[in-house]
Amino acid sequence: MRNYPLTRYTWLLLLASMLIGCQPSLEPAVSAEEPTPSPEPTISVQAEYWTAWESSPHANTYALEKGPNTYCARCHSPQNWDMVAKVDPPPNCVSCKFPNEPEPRIAQDNPLVPEEEWQDIGCAICHRMENGVADSEIAWLDISTNYYETVASSTELCGKCHADTETLRHSREIGSAHPDFTCTDCHDAHTTTASCTTGGCHADITARFPVFIPEHSDQVNNEECTNCHSSVADIHMNILDETPVACMDCHKLLMGGFAQVRYQAAHSNLHATVTCVACHDGSGLEVGLLPNQDQWVTFRTTSLLGRDTTAPYQSHDMQREVDCARCHYPDNPWGLTTDIEELPSVDNAG
Repeated sequence: MRNYPLTRYTWLLLLASMLIGCQPSLEPAVSAEEPTPSPEPTISVQAEYWTAWESSPHANTYALEKGPNTYCARCHSPQNWDMVAKVDPPPNCVSCKFPNEPEPRIAQDNPLVPEEEWQDIGCAICHRMENGVADSEIAWLDISTNYYETVASSTELCGKCHADTETLRHSREIGSAHPDFTCTDCHDAHTTTASCTTGGCHADITARFPVFIPEHSDQVNNEECTNCHSSVADIHMNILDETPVACMDCHKLLMGGFAQVRYQAAHSNLHATVTCVACHDGSGLEVGLLPNQDQWVTFRTTSLLGRDTTAPYQSHDMQREVDCARCHYPDNPWGLTTDIEELPSVDNAG
């Protein structure tokens, strides 16, 4: 093959091609080793959960009258917990405050944690955290080891703090009515609120029976109903366009028999301020009105360091059958009628 000398024109073409090859690509280069960084994660990404948590008891656990200190902080504010703090005789006990005392008692070796340093029960106690964002899976932060412990359910997680100790009873035993339920089946995971109706399990029965009608107590058949509601009965039959049916087939809970009347009265607006737990508690707790509030709840009396304290408490031990005499007993302090005692007990399964 013959070799030809490079001309000036050839050299120019060769130089131009080299320069073009060295120009940067018009497409942006993406390094395989350095992926495009995502926006820096912050807790604001989970603002909805954060707002819900702020309204919960877990976000407001500091209260002097309950003795918040490095001992109680084990559950009330785990990140403030002093593992060597013990309830011993002074001066080696923990700092505390009784409701009847104006100032807290400060222990020699366990000074009271000030409110501005209190951490409450934050996201990090129940979720692994990374750059201020909580993992969607639940886990329990064991402060004694500073490692997260895997939990099988929300009930196991809640049980890390809601448990009984030598001096306190914080456990919640599930009764026979909800044997397979977990805590978050009824409680919102972040606000911790629970409701028999908003969770979708039970209908709003006070809306179903807004008014108790005593006149219906003895109505048990069609003939008695049509004595007052003949025109209504005719309209019903015309709409149904079929053989007339007994009124009781549709309206059995509005009339007929003492048991049905009792059910109607209990689940009407007459008891709109009575919580479900107040009637369906199966642990025998005392029932009463919340101070300065028109709401009926259950109360429990506990003893700690020789002092008795009565406070609202829900045992979580629910049962279907109720005993109206828990409130409607003779000479009750609220002036409630006792006529209900003459009615038979009824299983409120409807």
